[in-house]
Amino acid sequence: MSPKQKLEQAIYRALPDMPPNQKKVAEFFLENRTLVALLSIQDIAQQARVSKASVVRFAQLIGYTGFKELKEEFSSSLIDQLSPTEKYKVATSEQENRIDSVTLVAQNVITNIQETLQYIDKNKFTQAVESIIQAKNIYCLGLELSAALSQLMTFLLCLYHYPAHHMSLDYLRFKEQVAHMNADDLLIAFSFSPYSRETVEAIALAKQKGLSSIAFTDKKIAPIRNHATYTFQIKTDNLMFSNSVGAITVLINAIITELNFRDRERTLKALENIEDNIKDERFFIVP
Repeated sequence: MSPKQKLEQAIYRALPDMPPNQKKVAEFFLENRTLVALLSIQDIAQQARVSKASVVRFAQLIGYTGFKELKEEFSSSLIDQLSPTEKYKVATSEQENRIDSVTLVAQNVITNIQETLQYIDKNKFTQAVESIIQAKNIYCLGLELSAALSQLMTFLLCLYHYPAHHMSLDYLRFKEQVAHMNADDLLIAFSFSPYSRETVEAIALAKQKGLSSIAFTDKKIAPIRNHATYTFQIKTDNLMFSNSVGAITVLINAIITELNFRDRERTLKALENIEDNIKDERFFIVP
């Protein structure tokens, strides 16, 4: 049962025994489900024509410590359904009471990371890392924000001497590039809502050709899950429209770290090369 359904059931159970003012608040909640997530306690009190204390007592009657806890649970159940404009209104609906932006964003990223850790299947993680070690070529792809993540993954893999390549659409579509790949190649795709058809279709073709693939995505219903060999679900909730990348970069770093621990000979050679390069004053400034 979703938080929204639990809330509605709690209201209906308590409704017959509620005092008149709390009934007004209950009716307002039931008739304005989406609007509630956008309003402050003062706004709800004014529109329901009751006092702020009545809104607090209503929350307590249905099992919450107060209005803040009720709103947080109700808002979280609706946030995925909101448009970018509505998400912005939620984030700014209590502007005078909000904490500073740095703390707010940091707390959001921490929550995303904690929830992502619950999604990770350690056996699949190990198998995905092994597929990177065994691949003849590794192709990373994604569009828009996912293109930047693809480039980051490509850079880190190349840094440690893996045969990684970033795929772009400069000359050929993704599907056209996949058509030229071999069975011992590997694709790593980044696909987050709103999902790019180009990326999903490329991984679908890879599956048809018998190529292995790793997908980073955000939801159980993400279309790329039907085609990827290994899928990592990552929480990317953000206060605004774009996906938060904090938890994504944690998982990328975890994969690179695991590669370093398991593929020691390659890692040592890469580190020796890195150490030699950073001493070259033609490219780096040594303090």
